[in-house]
Amino acid sequence: MKYRLATLAAIIAAHAAPVSAATDAITFSGFGTLGAVLTHSDDLQFRRVGVEAPGTQSVDFAPDTVLGVQTNFRLGDSAEAVLQVLSRETPKNTYTPRASLAFLSYSLSPESTLRAGRLRLPTFMLSDSMLISYAHPWVRPPVEVYGLSPFSDLDGIDFFYRRRIKDVDVELHPYLGRSQLDIVQTGHSSLSHLRGLNIGLSSGALTLHAGYARARLDMRWGDPFTSRLLDALQSAPGGEHIIAKMQGSDAATSFTSAGFQWDGERWLLIGEYAARRAAAFANSAYGWHLTVGRHIGPFTPYLKLARTIQTSPIISDQLSAGQPALQRFNASRNGAQRSFGAGLRWDLRHDAAFKMEFARTHTDNDSWGAFFPVHHLTRVSDRTINTLSVSIDVVF
Repeated sequence: MKYRLATLAAIIAAHAAPVSAATDAITFSGFGTLGAVLTHSDDLQFRRVGVEAPGTQSVDFAPDTVLGVQTNFRLGDSAEAVLQVLSRETPKNTYTPRASLAFLSYSLSPESTLRAGRLRLPTFMLSDSMLISYAHPWVRPPVEVYGLSPFSDLDGIDFFYRRRIKDVDVELHPYLGRSQLDIVQTGHSSLSHLRGLNIGLSSGALTLHAGYARARLDMRWGDPFTSRLLDALQSAPGGEHIIAKMQGSDAATSFTSAGFQWDGERWLLIGEYAARRAAAFANSAYGWHLTVGRHIGPFTPYLKLARTIQTSPIISDQLSAGQPALQRFNASRNGAQRSFGAGLRWDLRHDAAFKMEFARTHTDNDSWGAFFPVHHLTRVSDRTINTLSVSIDVVF
C-alpha cells in the first residue's frame, strides 16, 4: 500500500458512489477512524491540543476517533461544489457535526483551479489528508510537527497551478483568508490576514513540499487555571504587561514547513520540518520527524523519530522567574518533547486498515509536551511516558 500526497483525491474518486448509473453529477464518499490511546501513567493523559478535550480515563478514544462524509456536486464541465461534514470530540467536549469543507471550485484551465469557501488550511505537507487516517502509515501524524498549528480550517480562497516539466509535476498553491479554533472550556483563537504559499514537486516515488504562511493571531484563554491567573495579574504590579503577552489581539505569527516523502515498492521514507514564530500569545517552536517503513505484502512496519524544541516561551524567563503560576502557564503551552515509536499498519482490505503504535516520549524540563495532568499537582515536565495507540481506519 502506498501513501502518496494524492491519496485524499484517490480515496474520494475511488470510493465515490454516483446517484445513478447514468450520471455522476452527485457523488458521496466518507471516512472513519475508531482509535484508542493508552497512557501507562495513571496521573497523565495524552492530548492533542486544539483537537480534543483532555481525557479523564487511562484509555482515551477521543484523540483519533472521527467520522466524516463528503458530497461532491458537479456543476457543469468546469465547476464543482464540495461539502464535507465531520464529527469528532472538540476542545469543548462536544461531538456536534460541523462543516469541515464547504467550497466552490472552478477550473480556469486544465492546469489551474480556483476555490472559495471553507477549505483545508495547508500548513503542513499532509494537511489535505490529515483527517483521513487511512491515508497515512501512522495512527496519527506526529504531534511533534503537526501539533505546532492545530488550525485546520481556511475560510477564504486558494488557487492551484499544476504543470508537468519533463518528468516532474510542479504545483503552486497560494491561499488567503482566516481561521478559527475553539480552545478548552470557553477559550477561542483565530488567525486573520492569513496568506501563504505552498510549492510541491513530485516525480515517481518522490514528493517534495515547502510552505510559508503569515497571519495575525488573536487569543482568549478560558480554562479555570488561566482565568484565575489573569484575574490575579489584573491587580499585580506589572501585571498588565504580562497579560498582554498571554492573550489579546493582532500578534504577528508565521509558519514554515518543508518535507519529503519517498514511497517505493518496498520502502517508505517520510520526513518533515515545521516552525512556528509568534510575537505573543503562543510560544515559538520548531519540530521535525522522520519515519522509515517497509512494505511487506499487506503489512507496513515502521520506526519513527520526532522532536519539538521551544525557541521562546510566551512569558519571558525574566518575568516568570520565581513565579510558579507563570512557569506552570508557560509549561502547559509548551509542547517540547522527543519521542521514538515503532508501529505496524495492516491493510485488512482495499478500504480498511488496522494500525498499532508504541511510543516512548520524554518531555522537556519546562514542558508538558503532548500530555495533561490528571491532578493539578502532578509533575509533567522532564518525564518519560509510554503510550500504546491502536486504530481501525476505513474509507467508503
